[in-house]
Amino acid sequence: MKRTFVAIQIGIAVILVVKVLSLGGILNNRNTSIESFLSVKKAMASTTEKNFYTPPVRDITDDSLQKERELIKALEVKRTDLESRESAIKSEEIRLAALKKEIMDKIEALQNLQKQLTTNLEAEREENLKKYKNLAKVYEAAPPAKAGSMLEKLDIKTAAGITMNMKRDKAGIIWGYIDTQKAVEITKEITRTARAIPE
Repeated sequence: MKRTFVAIQIGIAVILVVKVLSLGGILNNRNTSIESFLSVKKAMASTTEKNFYTPPVRDITDDSLQKERELIKALEVKRTDLESRESAIKSEEIRLAALKKEIMDKIEALQNLQKQLTTNLEAEREENLKKYKNLAKVYEAAPPAKAGSMLEKLDIKTAAGITMNMKRDKAGIIWGYIDTQKAVEITKEITRTARAIPE
């Protein structure tokens, strides 16, 4: 486009020169005017060719920014990969937070259950202790021979519970009326129970 524009300008200049020369009477005859015209045209053409800049032809397949484009493309892939990983990590964090909350809720529920069981066991122990103390008073009030005979017939745990809550001197008298083997078993239960009760 630049070349066409320059050629048009040259053509206009040549026409103007010819007109000026013909009007001024410089060109007397037809042959002279054509020769002059051609010589002026040649002179202008040679001048234009010398001064006219033609840029070097560039190979369109040659891309000077190819490395930069490849780097940008690689960085874009890396960015996409990092965003994907970040999204996966956020999802995992949300899942772990939900799991942690679920575990903490279960721990709290178990602690509440443990407190309730401890309270119930404590209440049951208190109830049993009260029951054994009342029975111990009954056995202490009974004649020793009859109390010993009744203790022999009870299960080991109950007999041990009653004996543990009796006064020592009363229990000692009643022990004289209990079968030796039964007394040993009751003693073992008393020892085991005494170890299990927290101080």
